[in-house]
Amino acid sequence: MRISTVFKICSLTMLMAVASFARPINDGNKLFAAGDYAGALEKYMKAREAEPANPLLFYNIGTCQYKLGNFEEAKKELESAVRMPDKNMAAKAAYNLANTHFRVGEKAQEPSARIAAWRESVAYLKKAIDLDNDFENAKKNVEIVQRKLKEELDKQKENKDQNQNQNDQKQPPLSDNAKQVLARALQLCKDGKYAEGKQMLENLIAEDETASQLSGHVQRIDDVIEIKAGRKPKAKIDASNTDNDLEVI
Repeated sequence: MRISTVFKICSLTMLMAVASFARPINDGNKLFAAGDYAGALEKYMKAREAEPANPLLFYNIGTCQYKLGNFEEAKKELESAVRMPDKNMAAKAAYNLANTHFRVGEKAQEPSARIAAWRESVAYLKKAIDLDNDFENAKKNVEIVQRKLKEELDKQKENKDQNQNQNDQKQPPLSDNAKQVLARALQLCKDGKYAEGKQMLENLIAEDETASQLSGHVQRIDDVIEIKAGRKPKAKIDASNTDNDLEVI
């Protein structure tokens, strides 16, 4: 899935009291706007020589590192910016930090690393919302990442169950009672009584150990119910908002 436009970066201006300090930042902002992130980073690093503790530089340097794909460096800088007392900047830093963890998760080879990174992403998105309750992109993204995280967790559970099934003995055949209940449930579905058929199978699975293999039937019936209700079963995630980062300040 191509992630198009909720993890871009917010453009603001800030007047600096000292002209000699403002110039490198302003020059860096111009380079950043032109897409020269390496050049912008160089300007911000020069500004840091004069103001090593300036919170603006933690944010801008972290954002540049993010754009350059240097996610570990980006995390260090943005984590410092999140701790700054300026709530507006801290919210934006938390948002970009969430973006950083999201990208780390996308690139992760191991499912456990992907899950951990996306959990961090959700946590920082929630922090951004706590700091700025009107942060609409953060609100959109937290739903997107939570859904992707759930899908990943579900996928891992399915893989674990499949591996377990391969190690278990062959599934026992359906009991006579299970066969009869299955027949009745399928007849209910033919009659359009999908909810009743689904409930009947779910009760059977809970009571009869030989009926666990019927979970696929339950899922298919559930999909039909969703379709008839006008909803798409297991719709793909619209992640078009997950490429919307904030710009330097």
